[in-house]
Amino acid sequence: MLKQRLITAAILIPLVVWAVFASSLTIFTTLIVAVALLAAWEWHQMIGIQSPGMRVMLAVDLIIVLYLAITQLNPYFIISIGILIWLIALVLILGFSNKSLAERLSHVFKNKVFGAISSILILTVFVVSSITLKAFSEVGAFLFFFVMVTVWLADTGGYFAGKRYGKNALAPAVSPNKTWEGVAGGVLLASIWAIGFYWVKTPTTITLFEWLLLAVVTVAASIIGDLFESLYKRAFSVKDSGSLLPGHGGILDRLDSLIAAVPVFTFLMLIMGGYK
Repeated sequence: MLKQRLITAAILIPLVVWAVFASSLTIFTTLIVAVALLAAWEWHQMIGIQSPGMRVMLAVDLIIVLYLAITQLNPYFIISIGILIWLIALVLILGFSNKSLAERLSHVFKNKVFGAISSILILTVFVVSSITLKAFSEVGAFLFFFVMVTVWLADTGGYFAGKRYGKNALAPAVSPNKTWEGVAGGVLLASIWAIGFYWVKTPTTITLFEWLLLAVVTVAASIIGDLFESLYKRAFSVKDSGSLLPGHGGILDRLDSLIAAVPVFTFLMLIMGGYK
């Protein structure tokens, strides 16, 4: 499994770097929309929508919503709605710590209509946030790259720290394997990366402390995104969202942290300051 993960990563990383740095905003938008559509396809299959025709119809719905969101609506408004969505997601995740409430919430996540609407809203916010961040000043590509690496390193640090030191479960009712020690390892590795990035691309109005705080909040958001997908996996007894990426599961499995982290990071960047 580890060998498959490394081979897949070795192929994907150069493609992702090219998409972020070398592509125009139009090409980047096309690629991020395509990724969102693949994630939506897996999401709808994961929640038990087996009919290909129904999944195609939902994909068309997502395309229409994305078109309207990108061309007709204010991106800041959409990103703000995204923050509200992820705050609600956090409340739902915390609700699973209560057994009686967890039983009621599990019925919500088993509702296919709820799942379909959630997928369209969350993926739309992710796409709009990604495009907004990419277009942010002349260093938007670096900012998007920063978020991706932050999430990847947090995931890597969390995995190894949790495996070595993990004792205290983070959210046992949602994802029993995640621990507070893993969170600490992820935050530590992401923070080291954030300090290095700050020295290379210093913000004009953001202090190092604020930048580190931004990185930590981004990591926290990525964990919420991961746990939110876990709620669906738990509700439908699914291990992976798909099998498109050998060793990694599906597209949604690789995207679950980013769909929360990118909107949160973009929102905070917009309200905290800018880059040279």
